[in-house]
Amino acid sequence: MKEPLSRSGSDKMLTGVCGGLARSLGMNSTLVRVLVVILSLFIGLPAIAYLVLWLMLPVDGEGPTGLEALQGKQS
Repeated sequence: MKEPLSRSGSDKMLTGVCGGLARSLGMNSTLVRVLVVILSLFIGLPAIAYLVLWLMLPVDGEGPTGLEALQGKQS
């Protein structure tokens, strides 16, 4: 991993999970998004993992997690 895993605040389509994952793995974010969608259609596990990562990971390592955002705890 190149960077610690966190959600991206700038490279995002929905919540920044795929952008942050791509940044951490040193991959293209579009490729990661396509893989997540395709695998979710056939297996379903990536969709569950996406939701868990959204709830647990902070934005760019310092922002609120998805769970904190849902609870109204913006930093």
